[in-house]
Amino acid sequence: MSFGIPRTLIPDADRKLSYDCLKCVIQKLEVNVRFRLAERLPEIRFAEKAVPLHISELSLEKGFELNGTEYRLGIIRHAREGPNPEIIEFQNLKGGCPRDINRFGFVKPILPEPVNFDDMIIQGHDPERELDDNLELVEARVVNTKNRLTNLEREKMELENSQDDLVVAHPENVLDRRGRRRNPIVSRKARLQRINQDIRDTKTRLEIDELNMQSYQCKRDNLPSPFDMFIQLTKTSSDGNVYIERFNYDKKLIEAWNYLINKFLGNRQLVTKIKLLHLWEFGGDGLVIGIPDDIKFDVQELEASGNLPEVLQRVETILEHPHRPFTRLLLNGLKLEDAENPKVQEAGVLVLQSNFNVDYVALCRELPNKKIVMTMSLDMEPVQFGVLADNLIDTKGTLGTCYEFIKIREENKARTVLDLFAVRFDNTAVRERLVTIPLPNQLQLNVSCERDQLNSRIPTYTIKMEVVQSQTN
Repeated sequence: MSFGIPRTLIPDADRKLSYDCLKCVIQKLEVNVRFRLAERLPEIRFAEKAVPLHISELSLEKGFELNGTEYRLGIIRHAREGPNPEIIEFQNLKGGCPRDINRFGFVKPILPEPVNFDDMIIQGHDPERELDDNLELVEARVVNTKNRLTNLEREKMELENSQDDLVVAHPENVLDRRGRRRNPIVSRKARLQRINQDIRDTKTRLEIDELNMQSYQCKRDNLPSPFDMFIQLTKTSSDGNVYIERFNYDKKLIEAWNYLINKFLGNRQLVTKIKLLHLWEFGGDGLVIGIPDDIKFDVQELEASGNLPEVLQRVETILEHPHRPFTRLLLNGLKLEDAENPKVQEAGVLVLQSNFNVDYVALCRELPNKKIVMTMSLDMEPVQFGVLADNLIDTKGTLGTCYEFIKIREENKARTVLDLFAVRFDNTAVRERLVTIPLPNQLQLNVSCERDQLNSRIPTYTIKMEVVQSQTN
């Protein structure tokens, strides 16, 4: 009797997959693995473009992140003579400069003007942030920075040779309440720590100033920058593996991004489905995204920052269903006037983040959304929670209406809100972390306070107001 594996189950290494089977296999692959195979095996590229593409999360910032794998493009610089300055070496280790660099060595700003229709400017660069420098100003700044560094190193040497435990600090522009300059007494150890930090910061500032001066000198003499430059693609997977590839710097970064995104997401027979599209801009540099002109996304959730009316309008150009509401919409810096935007009003779940200058009470009164989540990075008084509850009961008290206030840092304040609700409304049922307020039509408003399940040294809390069906005893 034979217990061997039936011959029909032994894989045949010489047998090729049919086209339909190949498409089924490709569709089951993790997205980034799928792209990598298509890059290495040209014979499967057509099949890869033909099958549906489902992406859990696509994040577009200074690079883009696809299902946890980050892709970044940057400009790598290598000095043709001698070592790289430390600041350039550090930037190279981080993947290179994220902005273009011209032939003299100047870092170019993000384009302040609209670019080709194929490119979508999510947030434009602010040209007022650029310094109006010239060679004489930069040379003077280098001299001043060198003088400051010399003074700091001299003071450090004197402190190291001093026998005093307490010394007079000389912080710049420290005045007392009457506007008089004061010299506080500090320990020698504390002053040395501060001076060492100042020396490190000043050396970094000096390197930046000297690089700027070098660029102005190259421009004056019409000479190229003394650095060889390359475009580097850095791919970092979710498990920390890093893949690096370098190319000749013969095109702008936006053109390289356009090529890369088109390579992955363009020329597809079916619309790419994305659960979460994340568009974020940091530091005022702006966010310019190269979008292939034939691409459309089927997006369920959107997270965005910047000039929100402009962002939401431009996003519509890449949506397969531009008029379909987002199931979840997270916005950073929403203003009161933005509450009238249909995309905001129609979102299934509206998440408001870092809205420091907005009146939450007025905003929630204007918004018709049934579920709103607010990040409470700034304080809101307990009485304001009561006013929100009044508005919710009077105008929005339908089943499923829910307000969540997350990341409240003070437990006492969160508990004070519950105590206020217990006395503000009639016929309330009070438990340790839950207050129940009866409503008409067999409904009730549950107001709860729970500690967030986050791995943080500073605990935070969530207050939740939700209209639910009345619970019969």
